[in-house]
Parts: sequence; structure tokens; C-alpha cells
Amino acid sequence: MRYIVAGLLFLCAFPLSAAEITRQPLENDTDLISVTGVLNDGDEIIFRNLATASSKALVFLNSEGGDLKAGIEIGRAIRLRGFATATPPGTLCASACALTWLAGSPRFLQPESNIGFHAAYRVVDGKASESGVANALVGAYLNQLGLSETAIAYVTSAPPEGIAWLTAAKAQTVGITYDAIDEDGPDPASEGARRFRTTRWAR
Repeated sequence: MRYIVAGLLFLCAFPLSAAEITRQPLENDTDLISVTGVLNDGDEIIFRNLATASSKALVFLNSEGGDLKAGIEIGRAIRLRGFATATPPGTLCASACALTWLAGSPRFLQPESNIGFHAAYRVVDGKASESGVANALVGAYLNQLGLSETAIAYVTSAPPEGIAWLTAAKAQTVGITYDAIDEDGPDPASEGARRFRTTRWAR
């Protein structure tokens, strides 16, 4: 799928920094929306404003995380509009970014990229401490995405100072489905690629 390959090349040019959210047309009436860098409060508003102009989009994520609310609200916008999510090759999508990636329908994952989860936390006296309220919000969001209790427990299991990296084996065990993509794009016979090609998504 040429539009995914073109998007991969486009995204690899961006270093990680404060979040940059852009949209560009690809082909087949599909837009590429890229979210690159650290998520900040208010980025969800920028994303929603861009997303309203797209009827069908692939959202590329390249971020070590950032603001939890921004990550969740971008994810909700992605799920509401039926957008797909993907990672560029050799990049990082962790913490709040990984929560956003989970909202994709379908989800694509480049094998050389890293998806990482940990429990939500707040900083108290300079130390990270798990936040029960924040983790409850994460759990409610993941439940809205249709994830199983096993998957929700996995996503929130790692402590704030740690991270749980998603592997193919772990994804299968906990029920987090995705389509693997390489430099040629996703397997065109995969269910996710088929749905992404044929579904007309409403504005």
C-alpha cells in the first residue's frame, strides 16, 4: 500500500520534541495525520481540528508519551472517526502515545518500532507515584475501546519507573490485535489492511 510507505518516509524525517501534529493527503481519499514528539495539554484540540477535515485517515505516532489527557482524548477522537493507527519504522510510541495507538481501527505496528505501557502516575516531592484516579480513567478509556480485562491489566501493570514492551507473543496472550507492517506496507491479505482499503468512514 503505497500511501503507508509514503507516510513512513515522511514521518522518519521528524525528531522527537514538543508534539507536532500535521495532516497531508495521500491517495485513495486517505489523509496521513502525524503526531510526533511529546504530547502536551491542548494537543488533543489541535488533533480534533485537523481530524474534522478528514473522512479517512491513517494516524502515524512517534512519541515517548507526555500528557495523559491529551493521549486519551486523541485516542477517543481516533476511535470516534474510525481512523487507523500505525508506527514508523524504528520509532518509539510509549506511555500516553501507546494508549493513543490502541484506539486505531485497525492498528498497524512496524516490527522495528516499540510500543510500551506503564501505569499512570503523578509526581510527588520529585518522585513518581501511581495515581489511582488516573489509572481509573485509563481503565475506563480502555474499556470503551473494547479491550479485555486481561489486556487492561497488562497495559497498566508496569510501575511508573518501568515499562511493559509489547511483543507479538504478549499481544496474542492478552488479546491486543494488530497487523504487522514492513517497508512494503501491511500484508494486503490481512483483515486490517482489507478493512482499511474498503471501508468508507463517515465524517
